[in-house]
Amino acid sequence: MKMNKFLIKNGKIVDGSGNPWFKADISLVDKKIKEIAPKIEETNFDEVIDASGLIVAPGFIDIHTHSDLTILAGAENVLTQGVTTHVIGNCGFSLTPMDPEILQSSTLAEMLATILGVKDYNLQYHNVTEFFTDLERQGITVNAIPLVGHSMLRIEAMGLSRKVPTPEELEIMKASLADELERGAFGMSTGLDYPPGSFAKPNEIIELCKVVKEFDGIYTTHFRGFASGLVRATKEAIKITEGSGVSTQISHFKPFGFWFGDIKRAYRRVEQAREKGLEITFDVFPHASNHTFLFAMVPPWLYLSKEKLDLNKAIATLKQSRSDPELQARIYGEMDQIGSSFLKIKTLEDWKKVYISAPGNEEYNGKTAYQIGVEKHIDPKEAIISVLIDQNGQASGTYLSMTEEENLITITHPLSMFASDGRIIPEDSDLFPNPYCNGTFTQVLGKYVRELHVLTLPEAIRKMTSFPAQKLGLKGRGLIKEDYWGDITIFDPKRIADRATYENPRLYSEGVEYVFVNGQLALKQGAFTRVKSGTPLLKL
Repeated sequence: MKMNKFLIKNGKIVDGSGNPWFKADISLVDKKIKEIAPKIEETNFDEVIDASGLIVAPGFIDIHTHSDLTILAGAENVLTQGVTTHVIGNCGFSLTPMDPEILQSSTLAEMLATILGVKDYNLQYHNVTEFFTDLERQGITVNAIPLVGHSMLRIEAMGLSRKVPTPEELEIMKASLADELERGAFGMSTGLDYPPGSFAKPNEIIELCKVVKEFDGIYTTHFRGFASGLVRATKEAIKITEGSGVSTQISHFKPFGFWFGDIKRAYRRVEQAREKGLEITFDVFPHASNHTFLFAMVPPWLYLSKEKLDLNKAIATLKQSRSDPELQARIYGEMDQIGSSFLKIKTLEDWKKVYISAPGNEEYNGKTAYQIGVEKHIDPKEAIISVLIDQNGQASGTYLSMTEEENLITITHPLSMFASDGRIIPEDSDLFPNPYCNGTFTQVLGKYVRELHVLTLPEAIRKMTSFPAQKLGLKGRGLIKEDYWGDITIFDPKRIADRATYENPRLYSEGVEYVFVNGQLALKQGAFTRVKSGTPLLKL
């Protein structure tokens, strides 16, 4: 690939440090920022970009994504948000380490398809070296940073068992984790609400986090019990941090349900832990909702047996309930309790708070459980069951599960940084994403900076750039600084906005004019260049 030389002139630079903007010109040569100066002569450049009236910022770093299976796609939905780097392997699920044959087992394949948002895939990677070598060979549009999923370590050592690992099994997990970290993974993630990670006790996680600490890595956690109490879940995250000494990132640290006041108490716990010297921060997305498996709306006993996770059994039992009134009444009753506890569902119309995402099924996509129920003349709970059966479990929900007051607390907290909890969505995909995928960073800059003024522009950009870079230990990125890599986003502060909605989440954002990835234009005047200048980043 020919490395073009670029000059960016007349822009207001918000450099990612949190400092106020300043005016300067920037030259990009050989993938990096070569010079920042009040005036640079327009000679010997392949292209000169006039950024008058525009903001020039570091490329945004999305510290929590699920782009593992879509990182090879064009990344149009993230480029239009100004994102240049995706951290993958979150919530305990990654593509390595794993024997590909085990990875294709039916239950695990269904879980990965739901979490990572892809129905069909063929994987041949045993470790992160093989995975990232393939990414480099094929080319990627944005940079990729790997985490090791704890669930994959557990599956490799003991399958989908619910039991406590034996000392020998724990040693297998620790050795496999150390190998991945040695190969360049940045840390480990857990998904303690998702089987099989949910089967792990704190001591298991502490022992693994000690290994992460040895490699100066990061521990990211979808912690246990979002829907049952944030304070208790936060205490466990603090216990793991204290027991291992690891640097911890709590993922999408927002109330999953109307537990008003819990978020303040949970955040105070983190603040107190930091006062004691524990390194804990967190990420949030700006929407006043949450997104997870649609299975979250049905009783856990359907898919959890005494020994292991069994999604096939869950689907079979749901089918059986249609001809078994007693079983159906039991399931409906528990679904009412689940809906009441974290969505405050009291009437049939309250099921409008549950938006359905069913890959490849336009009959359900973008509709609420209530709407599907009306169309099919069935109870909204039966609508959810119908989606799960028709999709063989491969469905998720976006839940309107918090107040805007709580949401503002999460966005403005000094320990929070921004992340999408989304993924790259291929242009030709039949995936039906949540709106976070296409409109996280632009919603922050449009709604919360320009319209509501709850954050300053330098504060918001720092939460998208240097703050996550610092947390990851990512060198040479996250700031506009000489000799840093040329990841740069240029946007119109008057126009930048998200357009994705719960009903139509595929709409791209607007207002981002140019995006450079490693010194090359990936987005030019809002149009995609199809240049694959992203880099698979390993911590070597």
